[in-house]
Amino acid sequence: MVRTDKDGYTLNEMMIVVAAIGVLAAMGSFAVLSATNKGKVKKAETEVEILATATLQLAWDTGRWPNQKARNNGGSTEIWDLLGDTSGLVGTDGSYTGWKGPYYNGDRLDPWGNPYFFDPDYRVGGVMRPVVGSFGPNGVGPNRYDSDDIYVLLDD
Repeated sequence: MVRTDKDGYTLNEMMIVVAAIGVLAAMGSFAVLSATNKGKVKKAETEVEILATATLQLAWDTGRWPNQKARNNGGSTEIWDLLGDTSGLVGTDGSYTGWKGPYYNGDRLDPWGNPYFFDPDYRVGGVMRPVVGSFGPNGVGPNRYDSDDIYVLLDD
């Protein structure tokens, strides 16, 4: 076989192929990251729904919210770690008459590693409402609510 100058690829051709592979890999990484973030949001939404049900069950059984305030007057005391020992959902310090828990046995932290919260006076549409929630992907809180918070209203 006789070798000519036209055998093989030029440096420009090789650089174009490498750049195209890089672009495709970056697009694939972005898609995986986006799907992972959506999965975390969905998991947090599900956990907050379960926590809302557990919190309402605690309130129905004991007449008290996790901040130990009367259910008909939640006060303004927030609980920044809803699954702490004194909140009544996973255990009780004896201050919840009628306690029939534990009411929850799921993850203690949201998918971003932050505790779930209870806020009896969370502002929704200009009205103070009791909620259970997660500070969402950015983890900004307490008392610094923003659009990525995930919460469920507890008004019944």
